Order: sequence, then C-alpha cells, then structure tokens
Amino acid sequence: MRTAPRRHLSYASLVLLLAADLLALAALVLNQWLAVGQGWAWLLAAGLTAAALPGLLWLVDRVFVAARRAAEVTFSGGTFP
Repeated sequence: MRTAPRRHLSYASLVLLLAADLLALAALVLNQWLAVGQGWAWLLAAGLTAAALPGLLWLVDRVFVAARRAAEVTFSGGTFP
C-alpha cells in the first residue's frame, strides 16, 4: 500500500535521494576498488541502482509506515502544537 496523497512529494524525494546516493556509492566503489573506468562505472552503477529500485521502494514504504505509527512526524508545512 502506498503512502497518503499529501506525502507523495516527501515519498518521491526520499526515493530519489536514496537512488542518487546508491548510484554515486556504486560508481565510486566500482571505480576505486574494482578499477573500472569512470564511464563504465557510472553505467554499471545505473544498472545496479535500477535493479535495486524495488528494494528502495520497499524501504521507503517501511519508513513511512513507521512514521504513521508514531503519529508524531508532521508533514511539510505542518505546525508544532
């Protein structure tokens, strides 16, 4: 089950940031540790990130479910009591 409509931007932002971090980390590891050329490292990292995307979506779903359970996390633009 996906998140509530008011949290779509937060959900998409978190997925995008995690995917960008994974892409950069994979490219760095491939380039530095495995001595793969820079272009190939980015290409292979993009493939690995695409393959890991279902796992990232599952992880972000778990984060938002935990936030809903806690009921203390406000959405963007919310006010504190």
